Amino acid sequence: MVDSLRPDWSAVLESPLFTETAAGEFPDKAWRRVLLDFFCVVEAFPKYMGVYLAKTTFGQTPGDYLARDWLIGNIRTEALHAQWFADWGVLHGVEYDEIVSHRPCPEVGALCDYLWSISYRGTLAEAFGAVNYAIEGTTGEWTRLVLPAFQKRYGDDSKGLLWLSEHAEYDDAHPREAFELIKITVRDEAEHAKVESATRRSLELFRRAFDASYHRVG
Repeated sequence: MVDSLRPDWSAVLESPLFTETAAGEFPDKAWRRVLLDFFCVVEAFPKYMGVYLAKTTFGQTPGDYLARDWLIGNIRTEALHAQWFADWGVLHGVEYDEIVSHRPCPEVGALCDYLWSISYRGTLAEAFGAVNYAIEGTTGEWTRLVLPAFQKRYGDDSKGLLWLSEHAEYDDAHPREAFELIKITVRDEAEHAKVESATRRSLELFRRAFDASYHRVG
């Protein structure tokens, strides 16, 4: 599955938003739009996990105990991320009230809706694939690509860059953990195919959302 998804995974990291930023061509206005558009996803992230936390049992289904324990811990980790993301936006010149009230572009809205849908309607393994493996995994990599550019631009602002620096630091572990959770919660070969499809769809929508926000006028 990892090999099959590699082109979709790489496509997220090859969005011009990240490649230009890493190359030193800082797309200032594009980042402003991204910080506005993607707040809805960041704010909803622990809520997604809360939805499929409800699918877990305690001792009734193999793998569910570990999945339950991991989700509870990860939701706790996500508790302050919306505030950290908003702090990043403020550092970049976006008003706080504008961030929290912003209506995202349709492509980011589609990503947000899909993550809600797969969390609610998908299996536990599908949700781990689409939300934690796809989104957290690629985010760990793109944050490492762009963090140096933001540090160069804003210096060592530990508060304003906390969301970015924390994801660049710890999100390399989350895709590995999520993949192990997929392995212990997937039930059969048919569900394996569904997990791969759900994860690929999440990656596709993530790339489209970044590109739409990057190319958006205004």
